[in-house]
Amino acid sequence: MQLIEQIEVGSVYMFEIKKGLPLLGCRLIDKWAYFGIYATVCHEMVLKIYQYVYEDKPLIEVVLNRQNYSTGDIFHIAISGIEEGYAYTWQTIDEKGEKSMPLIDPYARSLSAFPKGSNHYKNLVLRDNLYEGVHPNIPWEETIIYEMHVGAFTKSPTSGLELKERGTYEGILKKLPYLKSLGVTTLELLPVFKWNKHTLANKHPITQETLQDEWGYNTIAFFALQEVYATNKNALEEVKAFRNFVKTVHENGMEVILDVVYNHTGEGGQDGTTFNFKALAPDTYYKKQGNHYRNDAGTGNTINNMHIVTKQLILDSLYYWVICMGVDGFRFDLASILAQNQDGNWYEGSLLEDIASDPVLSHVKLIAECWDAKGAYDVGRMPYPFAEWSDIYRDTMRRFVRGDKGMTSAVARCLLGNEIQFKDIRKDKNHTIQFITAHDGFTMWDLVSYSHKHNTLNGEDNRDGSNNNYSDNYGEEGETHNVKVLEQRKRRIKNFFTLLLLSQGVPMILMGDEIGRTQRGNNNAFCQDNEISWMDWELVEKNKDLLDFVKNMIGFRKESLCFKKANGHELKITFHGVNYNEPDWAYHSCSLAEQIEVKEEILYVVMNNYTELLKFEIPKSLKGWELIIDTSKEESFTKSSIRRTDTHYLMNPFTVCVFKLLKK
Repeated sequence: MQLIEQIEVGSVYMFEIKKGLPLLGCRLIDKWAYFGIYATVCHEMVLKIYQYVYEDKPLIEVVLNRQNYSTGDIFHIAISGIEEGYAYTWQTIDEKGEKSMPLIDPYARSLSAFPKGSNHYKNLVLRDNLYEGVHPNIPWEETIIYEMHVGAFTKSPTSGLELKERGTYEGILKKLPYLKSLGVTTLELLPVFKWNKHTLANKHPITQETLQDEWGYNTIAFFALQEVYATNKNALEEVKAFRNFVKTVHENGMEVILDVVYNHTGEGGQDGTTFNFKALAPDTYYKKQGNHYRNDAGTGNTINNMHIVTKQLILDSLYYWVICMGVDGFRFDLASILAQNQDGNWYEGSLLEDIASDPVLSHVKLIAECWDAKGAYDVGRMPYPFAEWSDIYRDTMRRFVRGDKGMTSAVARCLLGNEIQFKDIRKDKNHTIQFITAHDGFTMWDLVSYSHKHNTLNGEDNRDGSNNNYSDNYGEEGETHNVKVLEQRKRRIKNFFTLLLLSQGVPMILMGDEIGRTQRGNNNAFCQDNEISWMDWELVEKNKDLLDFVKNMIGFRKESLCFKKANGHELKITFHGVNYNEPDWAYHSCSLAEQIEVKEEILYVVMNNYTELLKFEIPKSLKGWELIIDTSKEESFTKSSIRRTDTHYLMNPFTVCVFKLLKK
């Protein structure tokens, strides 16, 4: 039986304490709050309890020594009378008696800056509750992902929302009718975990203000949310806002996927800020190379995914977001790192394999970015059932639509959804995430408006961001009023969307591409919290023709049998050229035709990315063909009732057409 002591605080509070159990984090069980933290490099730990988060003086302060209050390297204690909403901090004490700064509990469910506006935090006591909403469980073959930044989606005044709603979960909920009408099924949120925004030394070249990380890829807590995305920014309100967000999205028939960063943290390298991991157990949480932190993520440190404590931390975090918060899956940033050993090489028995074989996690949507910052490239290597980002698709389609030669065979593989050669034979086209643009790089409008990046406002003299964009401005660099240039740009965008949504993999659309969102040529807008990165809602009307086209394309994909589960019906795809049954795979070929057949439905997709008119032979049919799409026309999505009984169709340059066999 554990020895129970009593602590009297004034004449009002009476607390009992005991050693408790080696449970990590803070758990409310019956009348007890069990606190536990893993630490290897300290002599003692100090736990301070606050009734209110913004109090200076703690209600309780307990020093935990290794003899009486630890089991191995876990310091732990149980205290009665602690309620949800209380705050607490941990501090290490070394052998000289020196205390560290107050530390973030790696298992904290919520954090609050103290003092307000600072980069220091108190941990909040929160009871875990099971998420009881209904998941849509959308099959992969019916999934259309919409990658979005929570803040940038509605932060612009053009969103028409109240000021307090802009840039929040509540703001997205107000725009759910827009997202539903667009037709996307799955919202993939850029990082929402608590992150260190103050990692940059770069100055804005005009204002000279120090820039901040606005994307969230410098996580400092794997269970806690960034409160900036909640309308009410008081303690614990961000948790309520997120749970309500997920529940409401589910009620509207859509899913929520989180972009998660478990490959590094926002503590940086040797000289970076300390929040918790460095002070508690640096050799456990980080990979070392000699006396220095490995830097496989390009941010100063690399998570030690081989250590059982770190592995368990990440698995526990994933469980929390699925079981308690209701999310439907994860996209793993720089996932290759999670499968690498201490030397940065791929190894068997990795954290990725643990996730892939987990009885719960293996049943949510798992997506991997299959590379790291040091040059590892593992596309096709991720364990089943991970889906994988296809940079092969991205680069192939960009080059083909631009008019590059030598692309037709690669395009055919992309259309089939088999451009990735998976090592696990259980994987198929539904494990390929296909995209033209993502948060990292040009928007689609900028892809057809800029021949090179324009990142000077990032404060790095335009050195940051990729130089390999496969973009073109089609006559003028940047924004223009030239009608011919604008027509060429919109046609290319329609070509991109047509090919993406008629490919056999899982399509992902970048926020705002459907309305021509621009970042003014900035292809690395991670530090821009302004009009550069914000969604401009005035474009909904300005580019209504483009938006309507994308809506129609998504609707067409959903209705077609050619992109659904086969259910015993054979999917037959054949390729052709200008002449039927004569595909031209030669280097100089810039044209391709594809016939897709399922049951009685037949589509004929024709692509002319040549500089001149081309006459394509159309398969003979007694019933005739209906022209569905011609991207060279102002009304590109025609749903024309005109029967094409002719044997040929004359196509404009840089155009995609889609024909559907008439049933009557």
